[in-house]
Amino acid sequence: MAAALEEAAGTVCWWGLSPAIDLRLHLPPDADPAAEASVLLVGAAEGRHLLMTAARARRGPPRNITLFVAEQSPEPVARQLLFLLLALEAPDRPRPAARAAAILELLGSGSLRPGTAALLRGAAGRLRRWVRTERHRDGPAELGLMKVRTGAGPNRGPGHRGG
Repeated sequence: MAAALEEAAGTVCWWGLSPAIDLRLHLPPDADPAAEASVLLVGAAEGRHLLMTAARARRGPPRNITLFVAEQSPEPVARQLLFLLLALEAPDRPRPAARAAAILELLGSGSLRPGTAALLRGAAGRLRRWVRTERHRDGPAELGLMKVRTGAGPNRGPGHRGG
């Protein structure tokens, strides 16, 4: 019974068991600073390494990195994109400290304050538009290679418009 419930509900990894790492520190040294590096994150289930790498991008010499994320289900990818969107939004949307507090509240609280709930609703709407439209290049990540962008679930076809 418990295994069937876990399979139906899925498991959620909100944060890892090790510290977040800056992926740039684990890249092989390259004589050409303009050379692009590619990193594949498989089954990370949460975006702490992605956020740490983005947060420290201005430290040290610039390096172009393409991060590929492979997950078994779309929910962890959506959660990673939501947190990336919240972290990298324009400064006129809530101050960076307020965004950081909201991210921590989203990670660790069973209930949300009204301000955080409103921030989440707005960010979820922007995330939905960013992922579903052809303007996916307007967001903080390139989604052109994403296998599924329509939100179609197992019982919904690509043209489904229901809630």
